[in-house]
Amino acid sequence: PSTWVGRAKAVATAAGPFSIHEGENLVKACAEAGVHYVDTSDEFYWQRWMIDRYHATAQRSGAKIVLASGFCVLAADLGAHVALAPFEGFANFSLDAWLEGYSGGISAGVIHTVKVNASYPKEWDTDPYVLAPNASVALRVDTLVPGIKYPAEVPGEGLIVPSLFGAYDARLARRSFVLRDDPMAVHMRVGATPKMYEKWAELIISHPGSWASLTTCPTPELIRDGSWSYKFNASASGVSTHLTAVLSGSGDPGYHFTSAGLAEVALCLSGYTSADCANNHRPVDVGVLTPGRALNVSVFIERLERIGLMKVEWVDAGADAAAQ
Repeated sequence: PSTWVGRAKAVATAAGPFSIHEGENLVKACAEAGVHYVDTSDEFYWQRWMIDRYHATAQRSGAKIVLASGFCVLAADLGAHVALAPFEGFANFSLDAWLEGYSGGISAGVIHTVKVNASYPKEWDTDPYVLAPNASVALRVDTLVPGIKYPAEVPGEGLIVPSLFGAYDARLARRSFVLRDDPMAVHMRVGATPKMYEKWAELIISHPGSWASLTTCPTPELIRDGSWSYKFNASASGVSTHLTAVLSGSGDPGYHFTSAGLAEVALCLSGYTSADCANNHRPVDVGVLTPGRALNVSVFIERLERIGLMKVEWVDAGADAAAQ
């Protein structure tokens, strides 16, 4: 890839699973050439290898190596930023991320990504900060990857069960928290509501033939009628109220949001959508990053809302936090 990477401003790839499709070759070429990179990776062990092997290289070259810009890590990273932003200046943050809606297909790539395709230290499986290996003791406030044991009754929410994507989301979000200019100690819990699975099943049942297509390519009807909704409850010590932000979108989450989201991150990194979108004037924001650290999140979200890819809504905004 080094023969053509140098001619690009940014490279986008969805050729996963990256641990078995030689994804490292492209990361290495971009990191060494100072060319921005974005992917749809979810294999946390492969992501950790990329951090260990190429973060310093990318910092020296000025490359932004952006991991996991598909559904639903991209949505989780953006939602975490939105929900926590009003609490800056406080301490001891808490963030609950509940996937309330997911209706669409699951590609063969996702199925293969779930499989472990390589050997790695087994302690990584249970380390909430596996993607933030340099996090200080003060920042390591979580002891469980999802931050919660399932099933759990959560006040104000009811029953919470595992999310298909929760562990991926939490690991990447914690890297975002640690890489901030002012690192945040955030207790993060991720999960899903049982109704999410019920609504998903209803969509599949209402579209004959959709079940057989789930691990290949969703039917056109499933792509059209799919949707997603992700709720983020944030709070901080010293504030009596909490804030709730809901991110949502229409269309199949993977074949619509992932494909368009990946392209939008690449366009942002390239400077084609807005000069301020990628914070390219901040040389500190380089290396192996998350979307939330590589991009100007406010500018990026405004772009996604303007093109109809995502919607952000606030629920029960507390006056104490909103005033900060």
